[in-house]
Amino acid sequence: MKIKVVIPNSGMNRKTLTAREHMLSRAVSAQAELSVDCIPSGPASIESNTDEVMAGPLLIQAARQAEAEGYDAFVVYCFSDLAVPAIRENVSIPVVGPGEVALAAADMISNRFSVITTVEGNVSRTYRRLLQNPIAQRKMKSVRALNIPVADLREEPEATRTYLENVCRQCVEEDGADTVILGCLGLAQYGETVEQSCGAKVIDPAFCALAWAELAVRLDLRPSRRSVAPYGGTL
Repeated sequence: MKIKVVIPNSGMNRKTLTAREHMLSRAVSAQAELSVDCIPSGPASIESNTDEVMAGPLLIQAARQAEAEGYDAFVVYCFSDLAVPAIRENVSIPVVGPGEVALAAADMISNRFSVITTVEGNVSRTYRRLLQNPIAQRKMKSVRALNIPVADLREEPEATRTYLENVCRQCVEEDGADTVILGCLGLAQYGETVEQSCGAKVIDPAFCALAWAELAVRLDLRPSRRSVAPYGGTL
C-alpha cells in the first residue's frame, strides 16, 4: 500500500519532508509506504483564505499525479482540508482531510472540545469553516490561538510546547473542554506530552489522517460517483 501525503506549504527541503515521513510512519502499519512532499510553489503556509485558494490547484495536480503513479490514497496535510471536495472530483482513490477526520474522532470521544490554531488571525477563519460541520455546531466550545506562526512552530519546540500547554489549560479551565484538537498539522506530535499536563484528551489530526487513510484503502472506503461526480473539464 502506498499513501501520498502533500503539505500545502512551499519551500520545504527534503530533510524536513523525510523527517515527516518518519514521524507519521508511527500511525500506520509496516505494510503502508508513506511518501511526503510539499507543493512546488505558492504560499509558504496556510493562514488565510487567499492561501487556500492559491494552494488548491497545486493540490489537485499533485493528487492526479499520485493516482497516476499508483498511490492508493492521498492525504492533504492541513487541518483546513483545503480543496478536498475538488480533489475527490478528480481522482478515484481515497482523499483524506485531517480536519474532518479529527472532528469525527472528537464526536465519538468528547462531550465538549476546543480547537487550537496558530495565530489570532486564524481564529475567525477557523470558526467560520468548522461551524459548517454539525459536529462542531454541537460540541465545539472555543477556538484559541497560540500566536505562533505556522513557519515557527518547530523552530523552538520547547517554547511551542510551553505555549501549547498554557492554551490547553485555558481550554479546559475556562471553556470547559474535555478534549482539545490540534488545529494545525505543524503541531503534530506535540500532543503526547501536552495531554499529560492539561488534563484533557488531545486529538492529533496528523496521525488520525494517516491511520484513516490506511483503513480507507483496506476497506475501500471512498465515495461512489453517485455521491461525488467526476470533474468533466480540463485542467
